[in-house]
Amino acid sequence: MCRKLRMFLFLPLALLAMSISCIPALRAQTASTGALGGTVTDPSGAVVVNAEVGITNLATGQSQTTKTGQNGAYRYSLLTPGRYRVRMDMAGFKRAEFTSITINVTETSVLNCTLEIGELSETYIVQSGTEVLQTTSSTLGILIDNTTITSLPLTSRNYTQILDLSTGVSASVNNATVMGKGTQYTSVNGATPAQNNYQMDGVGIVNIGMNGSAGDQSTGAGIGIPSPDAIQEFKVQTSSFDASYGRNPGGSVNVVTKSGSNEIHGTVFEFLRNTSLNANPFFYNRDNPDAATKKPILNQNQFGFVLGGPVVRERFLLFGSYQGSRQKNGLAGQGQASFNLPPIPDGDRSAPGFAAALAAANCSFTTYGPKLACDGSNINAVALKILQLKIADGSYYVPGSGTTGYKTFAFSDPARYSGNQYMINSDFIINPKQTLQTRYFYTRDPQTITLGGKLPGQVKGYL
Repeated sequence: MCRKLRMFLFLPLALLAMSISCIPALRAQTASTGALGGTVTDPSGAVVVNAEVGITNLATGQSQTTKTGQNGAYRYSLLTPGRYRVRMDMAGFKRAEFTSITINVTETSVLNCTLEIGELSETYIVQSGTEVLQTTSSTLGILIDNTTITSLPLTSRNYTQILDLSTGVSASVNNATVMGKGTQYTSVNGATPAQNNYQMDGVGIVNIGMNGSAGDQSTGAGIGIPSPDAIQEFKVQTSSFDASYGRNPGGSVNVVTKSGSNEIHGTVFEFLRNTSLNANPFFYNRDNPDAATKKPILNQNQFGFVLGGPVVRERFLLFGSYQGSRQKNGLAGQGQASFNLPPIPDGDRSAPGFAAALAAANCSFTTYGPKLACDGSNINAVALKILQLKIADGSYYVPGSGTTGYKTFAFSDPARYSGNQYMINSDFIINPKQTLQTRYFYTRDPQTITLGGKLPGQVKGYL
């Protein structure tokens, strides 16, 4: 029994150790990293063995070196997305240098080089900003960089509103009056929106309690939405991606947030929408000619900053971000209310004949309680007092519809949204081949919605 038990415990541990040792060889990149590989040849096309290939991250200064194998090939795995400088050295040849090579998330780029015969002390720039090819995978998708993200008009600064730029992705037209973050639901190759997988910095961010929903629903939170200024890039993969990007059959969205660098960089921003700048809604005015609010409220302010830089140059780098969102929304469903207003005579409700006039206008309607006397003799005194209440501007707390019968009136009673998000990313460079990265993201997005709507007359004072 003891021998069997030891074997039972040893076998899983041995398999785990084997799998860990094989990871660098089997996987060139992850959901938050990229890779670079290629072949070094001489002018005749023969491969160059043991050529030294060095790579340096232009933002962090972290450098690595490797040598080409017997087939003249080299490979760098698990690279942080960004721009790199690549050099290739071999005795009897000039040093080749690529000053700016872009590594994208989830992609293994191929950079081949033909060395020129000469002295190693001679250096030639192959080409600044050389474009490399991604030929190691058949995965289909599109990469969106930070320039594109921050340049496109996003009504609530939510990157999911541009996911449908990728082939095979479809989404409904974004509703610019929606309450809150405005997360967009997308369908990839006909799959349902709940079948997509979202990862941020290599970590799955789909709330399993929300059945895969990307947006907030009721009291449940959807995926985290970082500020566009804090996103370095994101990749939408639509087909042929492997199991490392999640088990969902829909699309795979991989978001990479920014890191610190050896240079201090940052921005401060504020984006606003205001009722005074909004157009008057045509259908709202057409359908509600007697609405108490002629122009529904929609005020939105989004403000914050991003800041990155070195704590210790080329050793400890830090990046931070904050975004605050404030919204007062009377256009969304949470900020509108409609009421069936009873016939209440116009004029002074404290006049002696008001009770009789009120009863005469309402006694013909069928009720489930005691029949209202047409002379007003059985009207409740407390009800009369409530109907006579006024608000600050002198109008009545409970408005009426004249004496022509019940009418439906729409009122804008703005709901309120207040979001705050914080991000802190750190990179501690242990040595040329090892980096300790930490990622912290916190967001809180409460909404304040009036339960059942306010009494219509109070809306004037509330707005």
